[in-house]
Amino acid sequence: MKVRDIMTRPLITEDENETVDKIAREMAELGIGSVVITRKGRPVGIITERDIALRVILKDKKANEVLAKEIMSTPLITIEPDATVEEACKKLAANKIKRLPVVERDIPLGIVSVRNVLTMLPECVKWIYPKVKVLASGWTLDRLERKLSGCEVSLKDVCIEKLKEVREELQKLASYYTEDEELIEIFKAVDELYNELEQKEREGKEEKEARLEEIREKFEAVLRKFRHATLWRKQHSISTSFSGTLWFTDYAADLRKTPQIPVKRIPTVFRKDEEV
Repeated sequence: MKVRDIMTRPLITEDENETVDKIAREMAELGIGSVVITRKGRPVGIITERDIALRVILKDKKANEVLAKEIMSTPLITIEPDATVEEACKKLAANKIKRLPVVERDIPLGIVSVRNVLTMLPECVKWIYPKVKVLASGWTLDRLERKLSGCEVSLKDVCIEKLKEVREELQKLASYYTEDEELIEIFKAVDELYNELEQKEREGKEEKEARLEEIREKFEAVLRKFRHATLWRKQHSISTSFSGTLWFTDYAADLRKTPQIPVKRIPTVFRKDEEV
């Protein structure tokens, strides 16, 4: 899997001579936690909510008198779109950062966050949080649950294949989140259900029909486990996050709800994409 497959786009940029108060307003308006700072159109640094809090607010500075270049983190650590997600994960961990701008030939294309990486490849937790035991993400479980939703109605071959995919991913998750008892319980339920469906395929027609309703009930029970775990974890994450909804909000969904971003902050490559 490549970085371009999971990155969030577009990447929001601001000039290095922009004032911090304007940047903060735009971050709040767009529901994002960081912006990349440019110099003559080239990305040179990044400003996050934490930078504003520690370097402006706590030092009792006036945000309308502080320029982006005065508080940005630089040099900017970036990654190319064709790099693997594993490479991005290791770079995030090695530099102890949570966001990694994706840049190609000095053109900012998007941004990859820890959340992006762990949602798609949860096994990367061993690099990002090597000493911390955490629960599997609610967004990861939500993605797996949605993959199965609707299958309890028919339980056709396509649904069995989806169940197999979910089972394999849950197995990987359980091997890393070894203290997540709820996750392990869900994996065991999915594994048992998948084995029953495989056995059903080897039975005669009458036996299949007799067992189908029982299997369907177990399928629905598995989905309920998913939904319960997903709802609790997403709510808990939002309520305990330092950054509140800015940290856990679906960035792409938020952008769709906000007014169109001024053209000056969208790289040319995105404007071309939109015209196609």
